[in-house]
Amino acid sequence: MTLEDIKKIMEQNRHEEAKNALLAMDAEGSATAESQYLLGTIFHRNNQLPEAVEAFKRSLLLNPNFTDSAISLSIVYNDIGHYQEGKAIFQQAQKSLEKKENNKPAPNTLLAKEIAEKHLELGNLYRKSHRFNEAANEFLKASHVDSQNIEARILLAKVQGQRGQLKLAHKELLALVEEYPSNISARTHLALLYYAMGNTVDAQMELHEALMQEPDNEQVKMYLSMTQNATESTL
Repeated sequence: MTLEDIKKIMEQNRHEEAKNALLAMDAEGSATAESQYLLGTIFHRNNQLPEAVEAFKRSLLLNPNFTDSAISLSIVYNDIGHYQEGKAIFQQAQKSLEKKENNKPAPNTLLAKEIAEKHLELGNLYRKSHRFNEAANEFLKASHVDSQNIEARILLAKVQGQRGQLKLAHKELLALVEEYPSNISARTHLALLYYAMGNTVDAQMELHEALMQEPDNEQVKMYLSMTQNATESTL
């Protein structure tokens, strides 16, 4: 089984099968920095933190500049309270980014965005497995690391809604719309939350506002039609 095959298996949430295939690669002596990174990601998702640490460390032994593993290892170290080790790995990742991103945004900004993406990745894995508490925690971490990551905050609100915490979800989305009034996704998710709460009037208001900004947005039109039909059915 190739590494690409294993990635496809992981996308299908067949993580145990993927883990066994990655362990087989390791046993055969054909492990790569990327295969060890993927193995570490699965261990991290399963909360097998010592095993995750070892996999990410092996990845970095194979390729000291494999930034994904450095960032992931830094995250795990911080999660288990090994802040000095986490800081050292963080600095290693920063240096790697400095070499690769000479003419792009500042390294600290790039690193923050990459760390946030790792938290998003793990949060989405938890969410697919209906482990909503862990998912919410990862999305919250992502939003703290990168305060401009709108996707993390929307996903946090969605998970809060799935946990029945509608007031928290509403607070998060309302704040997001106030901060980014032109963001269609944030406004649409707020509208859908209003609709789920039975508040079709506010849902329609948000969708109308979204359409004023993007008149040709077919998805927003569909949601608006859905809320209008719901209103007519109650008359």
